[in-house]
Amino acid sequence: MPELPEVESIKLQLEKKLIGKRIEKVWLNPGSLVFRDCPERNNFSKKLKGRKIDRILRRGKYLLLKLNNKMLVIHLGMSGNILFKEPAFKRDKHTHLELYFKNFKLIFRDPRRFGRVGLVKSDDFSALCGLAQLGVEPLTKKFNGAWLGGKLALRKAPIKSLLLDQKIACGIGNIYSDEACYLARICPLRPGGKISAEEIKALVKAIKKVLREAIKKVGCTIQDYKTSEGLAGDYKPRVYGRADERCYRCGGKIKRAKLGNRSSFYCPNCQT
Repeated sequence: MPELPEVESIKLQLEKKLIGKRIEKVWLNPGSLVFRDCPERNNFSKKLKGRKIDRILRRGKYLLLKLNNKMLVIHLGMSGNILFKEPAFKRDKHTHLELYFKNFKLIFRDPRRFGRVGLVKSDDFSALCGLAQLGVEPLTKKFNGAWLGGKLALRKAPIKSLLLDQKIACGIGNIYSDEACYLARICPLRPGGKISAEEIKALVKAIKKVLREAIKKVGCTIQDYKTSEGLAGDYKPRVYGRADERCYRCGGKIKRAKLGNRSSFYCPNCQT
């Protein structure tokens, strides 16, 4: 699933090409599951056509395109991509939405259909898809040791599970939670309430570091992810996906553990 760095990278690319542009035509598959939470799906094309894109935002893993008094909200789900294409580019069965501009179009593809697309009033977008419940953005000053420590206090759940809770750390997912725990030398299976104040400070620092690194690299080298320009990310994980390989730091063997329906990767030799 694309996480904060991947969505932020897409947002930055969209900003370069879309700000000030007007939507000339819209195509969508109204029966697609990606529109399941869209209250205006029946008038979607009519309400988008002719609108100018004023601003593009990111909230957690959501992209928000501000269109006058409307907000187009997109979540990429597990396998979604937002791509620039030539107007004549032939859509396939996995294409759910196309926005046509003067010399190009923007398409939303999602083979697994876990993504979401919605259109709401610009002052009411938090009511859609759980946006109102999202926690603090990890790259802001508010996301600090004191704040995170308050969220972890007395919690018995593994620290990784808590980092995946979008009400605590919105935008962090399976990859970057493992990467941050690795940098902070914390085992992702440890109960959140057992993490010391000093360790929490180190974890916050690690979270910000890996997210900034991944944004600079335009996202991670995960299989389904492509930027809006069709390029793969270049962030190479230190620990995620490296089961049975040697730890870059201590030479120990990376272990894979199941945490619910997810896999977690860590070095038992130098993460405690």
